[in-house]
Amino acid sequence: MEQDNGIRLERFLKTRLGLTKNEVSRAKFRENGICVNGVRSKVSATLAAGDLVEVLLETGNEGSEGLKASKEKLSVLYEDEDVIVADKPAGISVHPAGRRDEDTLANRLAFYLQSKGEASIIRIFGRLDKDTSGVVLAAKNRAAATRLERQRRNGQISKSYLAIAEGIPEPANGQIHAPLGPDPQKRKQMCVTSEGKPAITHYEMLAAGHGHALLRLRLETGRTHQIRVHMASIGCPLLGDPLYGSGATPEMKRTALHAQALSFFQPFTGEKLCVKAPVPKDMMLIVSSSFTPHTTPQTSLPNIPYNTPD
Repeated sequence: MEQDNGIRLERFLKTRLGLTKNEVSRAKFRENGICVNGVRSKVSATLAAGDLVEVLLETGNEGSEGLKASKEKLSVLYEDEDVIVADKPAGISVHPAGRRDEDTLANRLAFYLQSKGEASIIRIFGRLDKDTSGVVLAAKNRAAATRLERQRRNGQISKSYLAIAEGIPEPANGQIHAPLGPDPQKRKQMCVTSEGKPAITHYEMLAAGHGHALLRLRLETGRTHQIRVHMASIGCPLLGDPLYGSGATPEMKRTALHAQALSFFQPFTGEKLCVKAPVPKDMMLIVSSSFTPHTTPQTSLPNIPYNTPD
């Protein structure tokens, strides 16, 4: 571009491409890590309008070694050269929890990327409980991961959830401000406690029926089991929740929680991306057969995409 005529390459990399000092330093010492018009260049070089700048931020041997690839089905909702958004099914973990845990979302991502010839490190942003389905964001390279982490810290990555609760919340729309910490009486569980970390959950009731409510939720904080504990604290535990509710039912064998929508900015172009995951069959069957809309004058249930049977 004309405004870049005469700019130092190092300044161009940092101000135009947004690379950090460490990223520029690592690229400098890679073979052909920084090239101008196809020729390796020093960062002290001066650019001219029309020059092609190429930066190698990672090499092929920096792949996810030691992570066994799983050939099980992976549903990809969005993908570009820097990021990938997958739809995690209920029943698998995000990361391996032990040597025998070889079918996780990370394992499936490893196989998917390897099958495309991409030796990428798996960097997943945000975690979902094993029972929870829905959108999960991962970065394909270190530079993208750095920028996504910055977005996370600045509150620019947003995720909304759908849940089915036992009970009807009052008021129908509201916020739950209640600090969360480990439950001293129950191992692996959390509880509302004045000694816990601040936690804020926003909820909106979309539909109701048979004493249950369909909710859309958004978190200001990301505490362990936050939605599950907060909803239970107001007398509306999630349907099927074995820890904070009544446990599995004939219709819902797991906790009825789904990460439906994710918004973030493409790490390099800055384009805002919004990705949605279809609601899984088990939750949709309950919604379509048991609920009526809460808001008026609507005459139909909220327009929610859902997974059709295989």
